[in-house]
Amino acid sequence: MVDNVIRNEYGEVVYMTNPTQPMLESAVPLATPQQVADWYLRSTRGEAGLAGNMMEGDPATHLESAQSHPMLTFQNEKDIGGTKVVVYQQTLMGLDVFGARIGMSLDGDSLAMTSLQSSAHGNVMIENTTAFSDTTETRPVRKSDLKKYLGFGLKGSDNIRIERQVIYRYEPEEREERHEHQGCIVDTTDIPALKEPDFDGLEKGKHYIADEVLFEAPLGKGQSPVNWRALVEPETGTVLYLRALVACATGMVFDRDPQTQTGANVSANSTNAQLNPFRTNQTLQGLVANTPQDLRGEFVHVTETQVPAQAPPTVGTPAGAFSYNAQTENFNAVNAYHNNDRLFRTMQDYGFNVQNYFNGTTFPVPVDARALGDDINAQAPGNTSGNGLRELRYGKLAAGQTIGIATSNRVCWHEFGHALLWDHVNSPNFGFAHSAGDALAAILNDPGTNEHDRFATFPWVLASVQGISRRHDRTIGSGWAWFGPNWNTQYGGEQVLSTTLFRLYRAIGGDASSLTGQRRAADWTAFLIFKAIGLLTSTTQFPEVYEGNLETADKTTTSFKGIPGGAVHKVVRWSFEKQGLFQPGAAPGQGNNVNTEGNPPAVDVYIDDGRGGEYQYQANHWSCQDMWVRRSADGGSAHEQPIVGQTNYMYVRVKNRGTQTAHAVRVDAYHALPGTGLAFPDDWQPMATASLPASGSIASGGSTIVGPFAFVPTQVGHECLLAIAQADGDAGNDTTINGTVPEHRLVPFDNNIGQRNVNPVLPSLRSLVQWFREHILWVRNPYKTVVVAKIEIQLPRFMRRLGWEMKVVSRGGTKFEMGPRETQKVVLQIEPGEQFEPELARKAISAGDDKINVVTHLDGEISGGMTYQLSFDTGKEEKPDREDEKPKDRPVVVSRRPTIEEILKILRGQISRSGRSPIRTIRLEFDFEDEFEMDELDEFDEFDDGFDTDA
Repeated sequence: MVDNVIRNEYGEVVYMTNPTQPMLESAVPLATPQQVADWYLRSTRGEAGLAGNMMEGDPATHLESAQSHPMLTFQNEKDIGGTKVVVYQQTLMGLDVFGARIGMSLDGDSLAMTSLQSSAHGNVMIENTTAFSDTTETRPVRKSDLKKYLGFGLKGSDNIRIERQVIYRYEPEEREERHEHQGCIVDTTDIPALKEPDFDGLEKGKHYIADEVLFEAPLGKGQSPVNWRALVEPETGTVLYLRALVACATGMVFDRDPQTQTGANVSANSTNAQLNPFRTNQTLQGLVANTPQDLRGEFVHVTETQVPAQAPPTVGTPAGAFSYNAQTENFNAVNAYHNNDRLFRTMQDYGFNVQNYFNGTTFPVPVDARALGDDINAQAPGNTSGNGLRELRYGKLAAGQTIGIATSNRVCWHEFGHALLWDHVNSPNFGFAHSAGDALAAILNDPGTNEHDRFATFPWVLASVQGISRRHDRTIGSGWAWFGPNWNTQYGGEQVLSTTLFRLYRAIGGDASSLTGQRRAADWTAFLIFKAIGLLTSTTQFPEVYEGNLETADKTTTSFKGIPGGAVHKVVRWSFEKQGLFQPGAAPGQGNNVNTEGNPPAVDVYIDDGRGGEYQYQANHWSCQDMWVRRSADGGSAHEQPIVGQTNYMYVRVKNRGTQTAHAVRVDAYHALPGTGLAFPDDWQPMATASLPASGSIASGGSTIVGPFAFVPTQVGHECLLAIAQADGDAGNDTTINGTVPEHRLVPFDNNIGQRNVNPVLPSLRSLVQWFREHILWVRNPYKTVVVAKIEIQLPRFMRRLGWEMKVVSRGGTKFEMGPRETQKVVLQIEPGEQFEPELARKAISAGDDKINVVTHLDGEISGGMTYQLSFDTGKEEKPDREDEKPKDRPVVVSRRPTIEEILKILRGQISRSGRSPIRTIRLEFDFEDEFEMDELDEFDEFDDGFDTDA
């Protein structure tokens, strides 16, 4: 079943996930990704609207002529983070259909097809067949002819030639791109607009043979030349398409911008004395050893590619130090090496094969720290073929100052956004946004930031240049929705995209209090950005294509830094939904009028953990209130703490925030021995009632209760409950994770899943000391690496003020090291402080100051925890959601020790709680194994609303 199909204005499929899977039967073994992709594509052509396209090996007998029908020809194969992408180019008459490619994404292990991206045309009929030229030689073009084509001259144009012909579908609105965006930081160009087409019969959507005219020319006066492409109709000389193939945006370095480091009030106008303290000494990775040592490495080479000439520094030996003051050209050069080498090295650290990912780019990439002279700008121009990065260029950070813009690693990350695109879509831009460079700059610099304004994308530039306002907290209400008033295919789209992706980062841990959690979230988000771009095969107007690739990137990742993929794809979709995507009217060509959030999925069942089925960051994932326990299968909706060693029953409320009715809803139920750092599925076992269907369908906005699920807890004080809701069209992430995953990576990122850690036998204040005299908690390390565990304990404020403490008395105390997949027993013990009046405790509890929280951190990241809620009654139920659901049978409680005569009267039904009606239910609790001294218990009598054990 096809999960998702996106079509363009011509009705052509541009993206689909989970296309129909054919039976892989063939006369030859299907052993390679290309063989499997060929077979899938043959079977999917009709579904993708490409039935009239031929493939190599097709019988031609059913077609009039292979020359009259487009061909889908294998172009290349690439491995992007374990996902195989097989790319096909559409051709006709031996000419490439410009920009028309198909990318078949296959799971790297099973080779099952996961998605198809297509920019191929369903129907290709050439209007000017007489313009065809069979020459294969490069043809020079005179400057005067180029001027005639364009309608203006380009000073400094050079190397003008025609290397091939292509077939181009004419799109008037895409004929020319605004050139002012070509300066990534500041708009700098004086290129005039193209002259109007002089071609009778030229129509939108029709196909024309065009000469591809390639040349070099600067974007403006005094600027360095870049590569250009023009598609020119040969018989009329009409330019159908024009683009500049360029995009913008140990040594002492600024490893991070000064504002990110400390929030400092400095700028490019500051002195060396003010700026030098922000330098740090970093090992310059990847340098090729040389004497004297220059700034040439495996990935980048700081060199002079453009005027003005500014020779980069050298040191005497490979062990030398590139140490310079901040306001010097040498400092600029060292930063240019460090910050740009880090771009490629980060990808390598993430597990990407850099040479394979950038298969059209020649390494080392030239980097010129002064290529743009005194311009406040940066660029990432493409190579002569437009299928790879040519070089990286940087200018100044402020007029009149020496310090360069390459000192900002954020600006370098922005340029890298274009480098990522060149090799995969042959353009520096997505087609729906400028690039993902702003998002990378924001996300990778956010962990541990000390900026005053967390959402200023380029604070170092902003502090130095007036009028630069690029942000990643843009709101729909201010016009920044997908296809909203401020959206466009360049910087408007980039800020919408960076806001969207920053939301993803925040939701999966960027808003955590721990630096480890923030860094893990930043790495994971950047990894998905890289991989999803690598899965692209052409530019697209539809952000849904990239969103789909982000989901595919997650689902097809076997492991990233020891954590399996398949857990965050729902958060990806939600992040785009919150920015206005996925709704009628949110599409190219339908006007920039979107001003509301997008629609949720058609079916979206969830167990409410307090977030209404959404994915804002939530540290406590183990206290879902829409799961509750009853001691009997009575259908009650008020939570009762389960009793150890007896059958208890869990109920789950399932809701549907989708736009359509959810059918075939069911819930799978699990429980686990007490502990934190649990891994799914290894540490969880199905309940005695493992799965139950809902009694019916759930309408959009509706809910239902599923249960009872029988289970028997075995440990006093801590039991972990897990429920996973499923429905047709909305499976839980237990079906998409690619291995064993920590609970804190599974539960918060899938609203189908709820977790509630309960404490069998709720502690009353009277029994608190007894119960926590030696309370056991199991801490697990779900990772395959050594971690440091830390136990954080927080008592209610009123108890802390009176000197009460809880300690870890087992080996290692509150901090200890754990080996891979190791489990450690942690023993908690409470030490009483001053006695307190019952009224004080009652007031604190009624105000919500009633919880003992025990939280486990692994390498600084929250891995799980337990919340113990205090009350005065060991058998007391939590307050029901509605008054009419209050249980009718309540245990008898008295405020003093009853006499034997009173107990007998109660047993005979002669008195009630109110003294006016008979009692139907009574519970007496005795603890014969308790070693606690009776005189100690007497100290707590005044806090007890239940029976004493010696009554």
